[in-house]
Amino acid sequence: MAQALLLKISGNGVPLEMDTTADEITLLSFSVTGGGPVLSGTGLDMNNQDVSDVKNLSFNAPSSNYINATAGNLIIDNIMRKDLGNTMALASDILFGAVGDVAAQLDSFKVPNATAAPTATPAASSTQGYLVAFGGSLWMWDGSAWNDLGTSDTANQVGNSYTAEEAVGAAKALYISSADSVSLAKGDAAATAGVVGFSKASALITAPVTVVSEGVLGGFSLLTAGARYFLSPATAGAITATLPVGAGNTIVQVGYAKAADKLHIHIEQMGRRA
Repeated sequence: MAQALLLKISGNGVPLEMDTTADEITLLSFSVTGGGPVLSGTGLDMNNQDVSDVKNLSFNAPSSNYINATAGNLIIDNIMRKDLGNTMALASDILFGAVGDVAAQLDSFKVPNATAAPTATPAASSTQGYLVAFGGSLWMWDGSAWNDLGTSDTANQVGNSYTAEEAVGAAKALYISSADSVSLAKGDAAATAGVVGFSKASALITAPVTVVSEGVLGGFSLLTAGARYFLSPATAGAITATLPVGAGNTIVQVGYAKAADKLHIHIEQMGRRA
């Protein structure tokens, strides 16, 4: 492969090879004859060039710079994220090719390895989908809490996906308001008192929401450990330790407080006040 050698002029006028980190060169633009990459003021355009051999790709400002696929799919091959915090803006899907049972391919995708089970809230706490590895399991931030994606967590919760017919916060009581959709439950009317579970994370209107119907769910506050809780007849989506007594209120037991922020879900319809 042909190479270009950059030279500098020393103090005595002798041309020397640029070979130290102090030797810098700034290019406003460049292009490669034959349809290769093109550098301009707006960034580096790979111009349909194969990028499978790109290594150690980094950004000067990881929080604001991104890889932008303007057309087609971004196919991830041997490109590894070097700096945390980069954002990829895509025009289509990210495709991961199949890998064989060989060492050179099995290490083709990695997630950061945490030094302990994650508990800290990410800086962008409302964003879902952060992944780290610890203790042989993957941990995912769902927008409000870290969840161990190992088999033990799966066994401790039963959740199903619905569509939110209104904006819901995390750990809110929900009822089925239409086909495959849920809304905030409230105990003052029979139509809204059929609690099927609690939102695992907050969701905007028309967005998917996981409804946990069995197991232990976090995200609550100021619960009294051991106390029995009911669907609130006063506030949509809320629970109360006070047995509803008002006329027309539906009594729905929703579970027992495991801790101040956790509810052991046990849903049971107990009747309606006359």
